[in-house]
Amino acid sequence: MQADSDAAQCPSGAFKCPLAGSFSLSRTVCFLNHGSFGAVPRPVQEAQRRWMEEIESQPVEALARNMAARLVAVRERLGAVLGTHPGRMGLLTNASAGVGSVLRSIPWKRGDQIVVSNHGYNAVRQAVQAQCERFGCETVVVDIPLPLSGTDDVRSRFRGAINRHTRLVIVDHVTSPTALQFPVNEIAADCRDAGVHCLVDGAHAPGMLRLEIDSIDCDWYTGNLHKWVCAPRGCAFLVAAERVLSITHPETTSHQHGLGLALESDWQGTRDFSAWLAIPAALDFIASGGPSATSLAERNIALARWAHAMLCDAWQVEPLSPRDGSMLGSMASVMLPATIQRAYASASGFQAYLYQTHRIEVPVIDWGGHWFVRVSAQAYNTPQDYLLLAVAVESARGGIAGGAAGAASVAARACLKGT
Repeated sequence: MQADSDAAQCPSGAFKCPLAGSFSLSRTVCFLNHGSFGAVPRPVQEAQRRWMEEIESQPVEALARNMAARLVAVRERLGAVLGTHPGRMGLLTNASAGVGSVLRSIPWKRGDQIVVSNHGYNAVRQAVQAQCERFGCETVVVDIPLPLSGTDDVRSRFRGAINRHTRLVIVDHVTSPTALQFPVNEIAADCRDAGVHCLVDGAHAPGMLRLEIDSIDCDWYTGNLHKWVCAPRGCAFLVAAERVLSITHPETTSHQHGLGLALESDWQGTRDFSAWLAIPAALDFIASGGPSATSLAERNIALARWAHAMLCDAWQVEPLSPRDGSMLGSMASVMLPATIQRAYASASGFQAYLYQTHRIEVPVIDWGGHWFVRVSAQAYNTPQDYLLLAVAVESARGGIAGGAAGAASVAARACLKGT
């Protein structure tokens, strides 16, 4: 592989972000895993605390008299950002609950097929499997091998899996283990042409990508807000298209049953609503990183693409997707050198080594028999974080390799020495 000589160079002064100091993350850890559980910035933490204090000052007033109107306001604000009508949106605790709601809402019959991909999130696969076991349905797993040269193969493989037994296709907007953007608009169109329901699992997309959910024209779209929107954990949503709205219900049935997805989701029993009420504060935060609401996302994507190219060069490995980063968002998965996989007993063991020895928090994923690191880019990350990872991996495999990998690693070390 021809190394990109610029990729390993430290972009001095680049990627500075005015929001970098707004997080409570430990300064002793190099945190490259925003994609798992997010990190709530201090202004959003403070907003949630204020809501908790108000609720506790008069619980009946806050919950029984005022909460319904406040949640309408939250959904209106969120709908405007996501490009969808708030009346077709239900607030939920996480995207897995959105998937569960859809699986619950479809009247299954024996022999129905549910199509997923081998890049899908394990919890979703498990929920689908449980549903199939209950109703006598079949899970069809679309195999999408790596590396990918573009999105055409992804679309064609999904399309090839649809037949007369297919009832539902679940497609990731951004895949969790491999951190790739899938062509959801095109796959949703293929599903409509075939008369098949389509659910887009957008767990990572809100706050990472510019969303116009209604323009995708899928039947359902679910997404998390605790990741790239930086809302408190316990914030997510499910959007239903008008054509399936009447059959869509949240997993928990409560007092509002029959009044529509939005109201049914608003009240599923007594809960702590402070996380949902802090969603507008999170939207304000991610919009405050520059002159446009997408400026923070654009900066994070650019940083992830730079890190992707630099790490591929440093370890002399082929990229999993186009080198230009066109299939990447604010995350990138990079294959680890084969010597690492031979030297360590498990991916989780190597992840523990990186954390315990180098204080680097990054997921190491065993996917398809190969090990990857999945790096995230958020306001608090800088190029030096990824350079530290590059050098730590080189150190773990016994020193700097020769050729392009050695040159990139030398550049990484030199860059770190100067910081």
